[in-house]
Amino acid sequence: MALKRPLPALMGGVSLSVLVSLGALAHQHLRTDALEERLLREVNTLTHAEHPRPAHVTATRPGTFGDAMVPLLPALLQQARATPAPTSAEAATLEAVTEGRAPVTDLPASRREALEQGLPLMRRVLAATHAESGGLPEDLRPLSGPEVSRRDALIHALWHVVEDAALETRRLVSRGEADPAVDTCLDALALSRELALGGGLVGQRLSAAGYARTWRACADALDAASLSRKRQAISQLTRLHEGFPPVSLMLHEEAVAAQLHAFRDLLSDDTRAELPPTWFDAPEQPGALSRRLQWRQWVEDADHLLAVADQPAEERRRSLAALETRKAGEYFRQEEAPSVRLSPEDMEALELRTLRSEALIALAEVDVARAEKGQWPRALPTRTTSLVLEPVDETQVSIRSCIPGLMPDPLVVKADGTPALQRVHDVP
Repeated sequence: MALKRPLPALMGGVSLSVLVSLGALAHQHLRTDALEERLLREVNTLTHAEHPRPAHVTATRPGTFGDAMVPLLPALLQQARATPAPTSAEAATLEAVTEGRAPVTDLPASRREALEQGLPLMRRVLAATHAESGGLPEDLRPLSGPEVSRRDALIHALWHVVEDAALETRRLVSRGEADPAVDTCLDALALSRELALGGGLVGQRLSAAGYARTWRACADALDAASLSRKRQAISQLTRLHEGFPPVSLMLHEEAVAAQLHAFRDLLSDDTRAELPPTWFDAPEQPGALSRRLQWRQWVEDADHLLAVADQPAEERRRSLAALETRKAGEYFRQEEAPSVRLSPEDMEALELRTLRSEALIALAEVDVARAEKGQWPRALPTRTTSLVLEPVDETQVSIRSCIPGLMPDPLVVKADGTPALQRVHDVP
């Protein structure tokens, strides 16, 4: 007769089995060997990544934008340090002049003098956008290292160049030099595009802001330019538009940089030795167990985000909302990576950049069609689902956004050569 095992012993065996299984599962879940290997592989890939894009000029210079910029960085930083921050009143005047809401003569004499003094360096920076390939100087990349003060200083200096280029465009138009104004504004747009090629989230934000700062002055320059310059600009604007990098690239750069910032002290000595030297400093932090869980979560979150980041805008919104719902239902979630997100503000800024780029192409095409045929086209020559052409009268048409909430006031193109842009909505 078989002996019956006592119930407590049976329960103890079951409990031990469960604990062993849970322990094995936890051990497997907390192992970060695969994450280390993947991180090192992605660092190497992104560090050596090339950024080809259509050049907006036909006579390109050899090398990358970053190559051309490296010798200019010391002068840029020196100029930025020597330029005092404008007062709120001065900043408001500068914006009003750049936007065309105030005449160039409203600029303070000190600002006009600073613009004149900075023109040679500004032109050298804009000429760097004529490089045959994109790619930022190492100091401007998210993977340049944990110290960001130099990167922030360079970003500030480059933003100053964008502001000056937009202002110089406006000043040239006011002098009746519309064709040189188009040259300047297209280079400024190209600079804004360059900042997005390998610049991570910061670069994308600065790129979108550059288009916001420049495009009104550019629209007026295009409207006043010669017919041959308008024709040339259509091709240039199209190549600029085609060169925007995918959103997923920016998020991938941020995800890898965030892991290095937060978890490099968890890496093995062998893995750490394979990193760029700027990341060698890895002060040990407490809570290794929970941070390993957090690391895995960050990678999983980033993978889910990258899978939907390049979808069309409306589909992307739905996918992001579904991801947030999914995360809200998960237990034991750790603190999320602050930079590896696509906020509604970022999405709107990137959509506006695309819309502004399309609107400038449409303006030039419509203006050329009116000049060549003596009448406005019935529809936009370049098909786009974002914009629609609507007649106003014999002398003007409007280009209106089809995206709810973006650019609610139309861009008005006038046949008589007066400023093309009446009112355009700006996102704060």
